[in-house]
Amino acid sequence: MIYNSHFKVNKIDAETFENFKKSGVILFGTGGLGTLALHALKQKNIKVICFVDNNFSNWDKKFKNCNVISPDKLKSEFSDYPVLISSIKFKYLKRLLKNLQIKNVYDADFLFSNFNIENAETSWSLDKCKVELDLYLYAITSFREKNKLKVNSLDLVLTEKCSLKCKDCSNLMQYYAKPIDEDFSQLISTLDKFMNAVDYVYEIRFIGGEPLMYKRIDEVIKKTLNYKNCGNIVIYTNGTIVPKENKINVFKNDRIYFKISNYGSISRNVEGLEKKLEENNIHYLTTRVTRWQDCARIEKFNRPIELTKKIFGDCCVNETLTVLHGKLFLCPFSAHAENLHAIPKYPTDSIDISQFQDSEVLKDKIRKFYFEKEYLEACKSCNGRDHNVASVDAAIQTKNPIQYKTVF
Repeated sequence: MIYNSHFKVNKIDAETFENFKKSGVILFGTGGLGTLALHALKQKNIKVICFVDNNFSNWDKKFKNCNVISPDKLKSEFSDYPVLISSIKFKYLKRLLKNLQIKNVYDADFLFSNFNIENAETSWSLDKCKVELDLYLYAITSFREKNKLKVNSLDLVLTEKCSLKCKDCSNLMQYYAKPIDEDFSQLISTLDKFMNAVDYVYEIRFIGGEPLMYKRIDEVIKKTLNYKNCGNIVIYTNGTIVPKENKINVFKNDRIYFKISNYGSISRNVEGLEKKLEENNIHYLTTRVTRWQDCARIEKFNRPIELTKKIFGDCCVNETLTVLHGKLFLCPFSAHAENLHAIPKYPTDSIDISQFQDSEVLKDKIRKFYFEKEYLEACKSCNGRDHNVASVDAAIQTKNPIQYKTVF
């Protein structure tokens, strides 16, 4: 399978390419993109010296038969080698490498022009490879367009209600004693203002709680499909609900797909949901989930500011723009912890979209919020959400809402 993106891929000159072949390169990032970058470099006969990774559990181990080193070791022993950033976290990693005074740094997007994915040693399916490469290349080309505001995703919290009671839910649903639905009028008004301010959103994601519990989800989808500056619409669901026929008819659109988390027996309607979606030619992806990161606690941590910045930079949801009750947040933990009154209302951690009438003013506010943040005040109450965080069994149920302290 030959992958060719419709996004503009950065090119390197012939001299730089030959220097890569002579010296070899170092890849920063051992995730799925790192695996694909390694495969692409082999096709171009460029040697990979080693991988760099922020996950300390990978240090001094092998990844795809290559050594994995720490950023500090990169600085002390390998600083003269060219470093290719093979991660969707390229913004944070560029800042990190700059602070380490590593100067020979390149984006990896040039590798994925006319790229043969076949036989890559990855756990991703070919379809997932294409999806992830599309997102990476969209993100990196959007970042270079300084006069445009293009974002990877927007999460719309439709409801705090959920059909499961998972005690370790990273979106903090387990703390809601009286969960409510999003006010429809406020949601549409907020969405309109946001979409008028941005140039493009790669995907709008419907989340909860369980978004299929929101009675007016079909109306929100109809509204969202009308935006010309939006790509895909993704519905995240836990496999407990099969939508009724009137909702299914609205979901019949090539821009819509379902992401189903299968938690085993408690995801009691996964097969029925998959069957219904297949019968109606609706796209979906089911993932069997057995482990979660231990990131659902709300407690104050006394950390040095540099460690807080690192936790934010390593976080897997630090660019997850989230709309909750008319406000825009940069991650779901920040949104729900504030909504639960578990942390203070930090003015710098959110944007109250209802207060803006001028789209250009809001656009500038969102741009700085999205591209320039080094950490959130909410990070100081979060355990972190990255590969260094311990894992727990997924979707363990609790009978009652979990108690917590409120601060206002």
